[in-house]
Amino acid sequence: MKKVIKNESASESYRRKMACRRSPTENVRLFYQLQTQAFEILASSPDAMRHFIARNHHKRRRSEVAKILRSHGRSEAE
Repeated sequence: MKKVIKNESASESYRRKMACRRSPTENVRLFYQLQTQAFEILASSPDAMRHFIARNHHKRRRSEVAKILRSHGRSEAE
């Protein structure tokens, strides 16, 4: 049976179908790849990193942000 969602675009429908077809291992691999790419982009721009830190400090405890940055070889002072 085909699942229909109101007001869903063709691209949204395609992404949803592809997500349903991926295995849990593939989902983790994709998540890791996307996270790595995101941090590479942040690392390439000090302004982007500062914006990321400022935006996330109100959502997470400062220690959690520091832990994330350390795991990517960065420090808050950068």
